[in-house]
Amino acid sequence: MGTFDPAKYVRRVGRRLVHEFENAGLATTPGQKGDVKEHSVRKELEGILPRGIGVGEGFVIDLSGNTSRQMDVILYERDLCPAFSLGGPEATYYPVEGVLAVGEIKSTIGKRELEDAFDKIRSVKALKRAFERFREEKGVYIGRRYGESGQGLTEGFHLDSTNLGDIFGFALAETSRPKFTIEDAKSDKPYSRGILGHYCNNVEGMGDDTLCPDMVVFLDGIIVEARNSNVGGHSGRYVPVRAKRTLPHAIGPAPTESPFGDLIKRLWHRYQMGLTAHIPLERYLDIKPEGDPGRIWLRIVNAPSHIEVEADYRTPIEHINNKLIPLSNQGR
Repeated sequence: MGTFDPAKYVRRVGRRLVHEFENAGLATTPGQKGDVKEHSVRKELEGILPRGIGVGEGFVIDLSGNTSRQMDVILYERDLCPAFSLGGPEATYYPVEGVLAVGEIKSTIGKRELEDAFDKIRSVKALKRAFERFREEKGVYIGRRYGESGQGLTEGFHLDSTNLGDIFGFALAETSRPKFTIEDAKSDKPYSRGILGHYCNNVEGMGDDTLCPDMVVFLDGIIVEARNSNVGGHSGRYVPVRAKRTLPHAIGPAPTESPFGDLIKRLWHRYQMGLTAHIPLERYLDIKPEGDPGRIWLRIVNAPSHIEVEADYRTPIEHINNKLIPLSNQGR
C-alpha cells in the first residue's frame, strides 16, 4: 500500500487554483467564467481550511455602506456569515465581520498586477468592523474568535496595537514578472528593482502598512511577507504601524518548498489567533429611510368614545396580562 503525502496534495490544490482562474480569464462571458470556476478546486480548498470556512468571491461590505472592490477569493464563516447574492457568486456581498481573509489570484504578477492586488486588498482592509468598546478599560475593544457565535465568548484587545483584528489579505500567482530569484535577494540592492522594488514602492505609497497584503505567494518557490526587522533590538511577531508613512518592517523574500502550504498555515494561524466582531445582522437589515417619511397618523379603534389623558388612562389593551402564574401539583 502506498503512502499519502499531505504536503504534495496541498501543493497540487494551489496550482489547480491558479490554473482555474487563468482558464476563467480566457472565457468570453461572465456566465462562462462562472461555469469554469464552478467545477473547481473550491471544495478541495475548503477541505484543508478550518472547519466552517467557506470559499466565495464577490464583495465585502460594512455597516457604513462601504463596499470593497470585487475579490477573487473571499474566505468567510460559512455557518455564521450571511451572504447577499444578486444572482451569482461574483455578485455576492459578505459583511466584513464574517470574513477571515481575501485574496487575488493571477497567473503571473508584474508591476500592474501587484498594484491591482494592493488596491483591491486595501479596499477590504479599509472597511470598519463593528467592534464595541469595553466600558471598563479605556482603549480596549471586544472581539470574538472566528467560528464562535455566543455573545459571551469575547476577549478584550487593543485594536491599535495588533493586527489580530484585521482581515488577512494575500495575492497568489504561479510566478513573478520579471522572475524573482534567490540570486536577486543576494544583491546589494535587492529592493531597488524588479517585483520586490515594486512591492516596497506600493507599501510606501500606501502610507499605512495595515492596508497592505499580508503575504504574496509565488508557486515557483518564493513568498514575500512583512516581518519585524532587528533594528533597535526589536524582533519577533510582526505588528503593523498604523497611519504612518513608513516602512517599519523587513520585506522578506523567502525560498520555500511549499509556498501554498505556507499560505494555508498562515490562514490557519489567523483563524486560531485572530479576532473579529460579532455580526450585527439586525443593523445590516435596518431599512434606512430615503428622504422625509412625512407624518404618520395613528387611529385607535374599539376604544371608549372619549379618553381623558390627564385622568385615569385606560387603553384598549388593558385586558392583556403577560404575568406568569406558578402552578402546583395540588388537585392532580
